[in-house]
Amino acid sequence: MVLLSLLLQTILILFGSRRKTSGRIWIRILVWSAYLSADMVATVALGTLARSQGDSSGDSSEKANNSIQAFWAPFLLLHLGGPDTITAYSIEDNELWLRHLLGLVIQVGVAFYVFSRSWGSGILSFIAIPLFVVGIAKYAERTWVLWSSCSKSLKNSSLSDFWDSYDRTGISETPPQDPQRDYLLQAYVFSYISKFMMQDLVAGILPLIRSRELISRNEADGAFKVVEAELGLIYDMLYTKASLIYSRGGIILRCISSLLSVTAFITFQVKIDKHDYSTTDISITYLLFAAAVFLEFYAFLCLVLSDWTMIWLIYKGGNGLTGAIYSLIRKLTRRKRWSRSISQYNLISSSFESELPPRCLKLLGIDEMMRQMHVNRKDLNVGLQGLIFEHLREKAQKIKEDFDVVDNNVRSKIIGQRGDGVLEREGLLQDYKWCTTELEFSRSIVVWHLATEICYLDDNKDGSNVSKEYERSRCLSEYMMYLLVIRPNMLSKGFSDDVEYLETLRELRRLKYSS
Repeated sequence: MVLLSLLLQTILILFGSRRKTSGRIWIRILVWSAYLSADMVATVALGTLARSQGDSSGDSSEKANNSIQAFWAPFLLLHLGGPDTITAYSIEDNELWLRHLLGLVIQVGVAFYVFSRSWGSGILSFIAIPLFVVGIAKYAERTWVLWSSCSKSLKNSSLSDFWDSYDRTGISETPPQDPQRDYLLQAYVFSYISKFMMQDLVAGILPLIRSRELISRNEADGAFKVVEAELGLIYDMLYTKASLIYSRGGIILRCISSLLSVTAFITFQVKIDKHDYSTTDISITYLLFAAAVFLEFYAFLCLVLSDWTMIWLIYKGGNGLTGAIYSLIRKLTRRKRWSRSISQYNLISSSFESELPPRCLKLLGIDEMMRQMHVNRKDLNVGLQGLIFEHLREKAQKIKEDFDVVDNNVRSKIIGQRGDGVLEREGLLQDYKWCTTELEFSRSIVVWHLATEICYLDDNKDGSNVSKEYERSRCLSEYMMYLLVIRPNMLSKGFSDDVEYLETLRELRRLKYSS
């Protein structure tokens, strides 16, 4: 069980952050399985160690083996603390911080029980003390990060963070000599206001105006680079230990834990007589030590080679040393922050290609995995980027020019438009209110998705080339359908249940068999 716990931790360390930049399904499944299993396996392993220490009778060799197995308890606490690359798999996991706090108390108690049963067995007990400190600190770190990322804690944050980040970065008003540097600074500023607005809190007009001024300095490609860096920072704040390890206290704590782990490993190597214990137990202990040291080393690399470090170097810049370090990190981290592709889900083709899943599959949750079979990915081209960016720029300009810009209702109306703005401009809103403003959001997406697909197929029935505008409209329509069906939690309101979705599929199949 200890080796299985070690394997799961290795998977989380290596692949925990990969899902931020990769859309591959096997990575998500691997991380999801390891995340759900890691705590359970470590807890069971601790319980097994506690039971094995319950009987202290036996010869000296058996007691020696029990003592080195009890030495594994702090390593299991270290596993329960989890790696820095992942603390939560979904945003709902952050709400379970109180459960992790209770687990911290219970598991530390069990580990101390295991440790106390083997106390007095030589230098091994004293070597375990620094490891206990590291394990408890790691577990406490995870609990604190989950608490700081829950909805209540995020709502307690204020927009003063936005202004502090803006003032600290010192973004210049002149065109930047280093665009990548400016993109990163803008992303840092926007990450705070985005975190604020994710809690459905209304941002003030001055931060919105400042945001518009910053983003309007970019072209479409630059704006998307800002957003992809911003999303990476937000991901780190919500799903990793970034909020702690990139603080002054977190860095100090990380240095202390690294020093303690390395010291314990060196002491074990020098002071312990390996012949007193079985070869298997010694080998497992070495593996646990190697994993602990590797965890600290990998955390150090992630700390140094991160956007947060580059932001700090830019903020502290002004001398040759920081500039050289920044340039070196930039060269070592030349990678895409995301796959530059978007998921597509076509409701008509998926309904024609497959039958409705049996009810038993829905109870097992397999029907959702079957929907994934109809998802494909399409590269986000420059034309589509420009279309999206110009649309958002027009909205920002309208907010700026509107006389009642300080009115939250006016701003909400402009930002919340979903097709009614274009229809109103063309004088067609009265005829199409039934599928825009008078229809709930999820149903409106379905209606316009079907309309877009029908128009696309009608224009392309003779096999002629379809205009780029039609292709982009279809791409956006299928992406919205993907969010609605596969990722409803990313919308303000998706399908609350499968009734609407399944009813739509039934209607489409009736059309298929009647034609």
